[in-house]
Amino acid sequence: MGRATTVRGRSARLGILGAVGAFAIGLVVPGVGAAAPAAPPPAGAAVVGTASASCPRPTFPTIQAAVDAAPPGGTVYVCAGRYTGPVTITKALRLLGAQYGRDARTRPTTAAQETVITSPTAGFSVGPVDRLTVDGFTFSGSGGDGIDAFAKPGSFSIVDNVFSGNQNGMNVNATGPARSTISRNRFTANNSGPVGPAGTGVLFTSGAADGVTVSDNLFERHASAAVNSIGDPSDRSTGLVVSGNRSVDDASFAVVNNADGAVVDGNQATKAPSAADGTIIYIVGNTDRLRISRNILSGDAGTGISANGAFGSAPSTNLLIDSNVVRNRTTGIAVNDDHRSVTVRSNVVQGSTGNGIRLAAGSQGVTVTSNAVVGSGGVDCVDESTGSGTAGTADTWTRNAGRTSTPAGLCIPGVAPATASTPS
Repeated sequence: MGRATTVRGRSARLGILGAVGAFAIGLVVPGVGAAAPAAPPPAGAAVVGTASASCPRPTFPTIQAAVDAAPPGGTVYVCAGRYTGPVTITKALRLLGAQYGRDARTRPTTAAQETVITSPTAGFSVGPVDRLTVDGFTFSGSGGDGIDAFAKPGSFSIVDNVFSGNQNGMNVNATGPARSTISRNRFTANNSGPVGPAGTGVLFTSGAADGVTVSDNLFERHASAAVNSIGDPSDRSTGLVVSGNRSVDDASFAVVNNADGAVVDGNQATKAPSAADGTIIYIVGNTDRLRISRNILSGDAGTGISANGAFGSAPSTNLLIDSNVVRNRTTGIAVNDDHRSVTVRSNVVQGSTGNGIRLAAGSQGVTVTSNAVVGSGGVDCVDESTGSGTAGTADTWTRNAGRTSTPAGLCIPGVAPATASTPS
């Protein structure tokens, strides 16, 4: 599989855009100006494609043939054009598309300059290999995921790719110990199928995502989530980092489940009223030592950050929700009774149409400190528990600023420290 169709002229270009379906619109929107020409093949690489001015001296007609012939650790360069998957990868390789090394979030893109992979199933299907690189491709319009790599590979680097109109962008896991990287990719509307099996940019299933960093990607319009660490309840993901990403109109940005020591830090998520409703950062369960910090989340209905055990997950422990900004959501931050040892600290919650910070009736031992809550349409600070804690609740509230509280005394106007301010 993986035979190239060389792109020549207007009619061929329109044919490619028609074949990739939902990807056609996303392909031309992010870039400004003329599309970048194809990057040249590196020295020593096997070259895949049909001979043309932009693909001189190809050595293989299909990606699969080049992959099968390459030695472990070898490099395969795939010329611009449209290729049909699936491509099965069972060894460590460096796989380069025509736009390798160029940030997929910002590069001007047209089909004529892209290496486009589409498949009735997964575009690339990766076995239990270590140190795989996939750089500079477009995965579009597949009936399955753009990349499937859930056979417990050791580590991988998936960078500078576009994923659009697939079932999910990718479905992966990793065993480490070397870190895996998912970075500088653009994920757009990977919703080809019913929500649940489909609708996620980066999906971790069938095993742990150990030592994986998801950073500096752009996610847009996913019906389920940008990132979802479903993982494995019996083998929690360790060292998962989700940082520096941008999410636009995804139903949820991050769903964290079955993880130990995960970090969700410095991301920005915005939602328009037309976006699918959902919690932006959703802490599901069976998660320990999670840090949610320095994220800026805004817009549409739903909760900004929710620690809300669901789907039969075990309770989570040692959660830190720190220094986030949540604007114009239904509820800013919510914690229910399925989590223990939770600290909500130094967050700014603005303009919630419902409540600002809300702890459910079964919460116990939650610490809420040094937060600033303003402009809630309901109540700024709410704790539905009862016990020997602050104001007769089962939790501890200190140094929080807020206009209204139920019960009284959880948040008091003007007492939060000046450090609880809105990041630029």
